[in-house]
Amino acid sequence: MASFRKDLFNAPNIMSLSRIVAAPVLALFWLGLDWKAAGLALGTLMGLTDLADGVVARRLNKITDLGGLLDQVGDLVFEATCLILAVSIGGLWVGWLIVYLMREFVVSTARSYVVSKGGRLPSTMLGKAKSNYLQWAFFIFFLGTILLDPGMVPASASLAGVPPGRLLVWVADVSMITGIVLGLVSGWIYLKGFAAFYTGRAS
Repeated sequence: MASFRKDLFNAPNIMSLSRIVAAPVLALFWLGLDWKAAGLALGTLMGLTDLADGVVARRLNKITDLGGLLDQVGDLVFEATCLILAVSIGGLWVGWLIVYLMREFVVSTARSYVVSKGGRLPSTMLGKAKSNYLQWAFFIFFLGTILLDPGMVPASASLAGVPPGRLLVWVADVSMITGIVLGLVSGWIYLKGFAAFYTGRAS
């Protein structure tokens, strides 16, 4: 138990935990309280913790199995929450959210099986790229949504007749879709690794 508490409350794992705890608060800011600026700030902070936790873990030599699990859960909760918000308030096609959730469910199940049998399916560069694209997209999406509020930007401000906020939301939608597609490609790589591991155990 002492070892669990020590790993749970080291610096990088606290960052991952913060993403899990902050996700429902982020949804509340946007959907319940209409505190969009606070939501943008909180979402940006959550994205920064995802970029920093791995670096901090390596620098402090605090890489643990629990940390890897918390990082995966933190990514899933944060990304799913932001995609739900994008569907709810930004018009992102709900099918992309379903595709994302199915990918995460399948990959998480495959990785859990491999780990339970003493193997390992390490993270891929494409998986990291997926998260980076989504985090960039979420920041642009939230910022664009704020700029769409009446009075935030002069009515005369536009690019080829498109308000800046709407343009940012479109860019965010394309980036989110790109991130999800990268996730599908990385998911295929995970499944190939799973199949090879399963075949090796069965032979």
